[in-house]
Amino acid sequence: MAVCTVGYTQVLRASLLRTAVLLGTATLAITEILSPLHLLARGPLLAAWALAITCWVWRGARLPLPHRAPLEWLLAALVAIPVLLAALLSPPNSADAMAYHLPRIVYWAQAQSVAFFPTPYLNQIMLQPLAEYCMLHTYVLSGGDRWINCIAFAAYAGSVLGASAIAGAMGLGTRAQAWAAVLCATLPNAILQGSGAKNDFLLGFWLVCAVCFALRREGPYLALSIGLALATKATAYLFLPPLLVYAASALPRRHLLWIATSVLALNGPQYFRNWKLSGNPLGFDSAQADGVYRWRNESPGPRALLSNAVRHTSEQLGGRSQQWNRAVYDAALHLHHAFGLDPQDAATTWPGARFEPPVNANHEANANNHWHLLLLLLAAILALALRQRQWTFYAAALLSAFLCFCFYLKWQPFLARLELPLFLVGTPLAAWALERARRPWLGVAVCLFLVNSARPALFENWTRPLKGPRSLFVTARDDNYFSDMGQWHNQSSYEEAVAQTAQSGCLLIGVDINHNQLEYPYHALLRQRLPRVRFVHSSVSNASARYQDSSAPKPCAVFCPDCAGDLQKPALYGEPTRIGSFLLFAAPPRR
Repeated sequence: MAVCTVGYTQVLRASLLRTAVLLGTATLAITEILSPLHLLARGPLLAAWALAITCWVWRGARLPLPHRAPLEWLLAALVAIPVLLAALLSPPNSADAMAYHLPRIVYWAQAQSVAFFPTPYLNQIMLQPLAEYCMLHTYVLSGGDRWINCIAFAAYAGSVLGASAIAGAMGLGTRAQAWAAVLCATLPNAILQGSGAKNDFLLGFWLVCAVCFALRREGPYLALSIGLALATKATAYLFLPPLLVYAASALPRRHLLWIATSVLALNGPQYFRNWKLSGNPLGFDSAQADGVYRWRNESPGPRALLSNAVRHTSEQLGGRSQQWNRAVYDAALHLHHAFGLDPQDAATTWPGARFEPPVNANHEANANNHWHLLLLLLAAILALALRQRQWTFYAAALLSAFLCFCFYLKWQPFLARLELPLFLVGTPLAAWALERARRPWLGVAVCLFLVNSARPALFENWTRPLKGPRSLFVTARDDNYFSDMGQWHNQSSYEEAVAQTAQSGCLLIGVDINHNQLEYPYHALLRQRLPRVRFVHSSVSNASARYQDSSAPKPCAVFCPDCAGDLQKPALYGEPTRIGSFLLFAAPPRR
């Protein structure tokens, strides 16, 4: 009976992961097929999804329903429920979401197409789009951003499921599979990102799927998972090589052909758009195409790799004790000096950033996973000491992916979130170590300790808290758009600009984001007052200016955040109204 239950659970998890991969593939395909026809509207999307689901059912696919909840679901639910609550109660509000994740959705939805558009901030068009395609479907079908955060939560829940599936595929027992699920669910950075609108979690989920299907030797689903990962975020190009090495050595050659076909089929349209824009299928190497804020190291090599590895590791070790954080920082400095490295080297450091002692943050951008890192380190040492070939290679693959990350990308203090996929995939390794200890009470104690340690991330998320004076239960949804923008103290300026724009009655708004890219709060609040309003970018002078339609009508108002003091703007747009550091160029209000 126990064997049957284990087998049933494995079938269930594999079916759920396959279904998720097919849904991701369908989302991308539907978007790219409807886009050239300008049919990304509610009716065509509903029809397309009805057709996709009909075909899925007609082909005989079915999702097995559990006769009882698998153990790991019950263990992880304690942590997952608060994450879901935060996702549902909060609007999307991370700074990146305000600057490019959500604005690109607004421009796509009003054009009913994902074709490139003119913008001063090229991240809005050239970065990998799959996470935003998923958000776009919810945005169009629901008429707003109410369900946007649920994409990350779905990736969170799927990764918990996938971590236990990987553990099962690698031969671990049911108890260790449950531990893998709990370890995944209690990652602080996972909890914080699981209720937001960033794309790192969706990438992490596709990576979990890819590892699972590689272990199960399911070539078609492995190929689709890799293609979806590359369509979600560019860090997939750094994390996937170790997996591809495994695939090349362990899978039949036809599976490798499937991978190449999947990558080109799923990413080809975006490659082509980027090639026409920049001459590179991945786009420019900086958001403004000027090379100033370039993501890659100026001179990649062993020195850059070592410096970045030390700094990234130190960021993951931040704790509550300032004395501990200072000791970690001093150790990192000592290693730099021992190897003749500069921890503030401009060639390997993001412009304006400075390497400092780590912090113990409850923010999705830089929250660390120090206890999980310790478990992974101990597990890797144990695998090496016991000469466990499978797990030693697995640990080596994780380390190789991390080193690729350090080799290529400049260090900056908010990259802990980008490392989340490696922690998601690494949790089965830690679960194996707990099982190898042959002390069930030890695994239970570790899981309970991690659940307890997760409480600050669960309830005191700095941007989406469930307790305290800024709790999502007591604050207005509109106010929470600004939860990650408090350092600029400009909420009242956005709200006043929205009020004055709405009073003008203008329905075609120019948005000049050359000084401040955080445009989405203005979009969201103005659309509540004027549902038929449309936005266009003004004063675009980079390569995307070629997408401007010279025959289109001119905007009757221009919103220019942080443009006060720029004397060129009145010359372009006329006499402004100053609102804090914002300028609004609008026609007189209607009488």
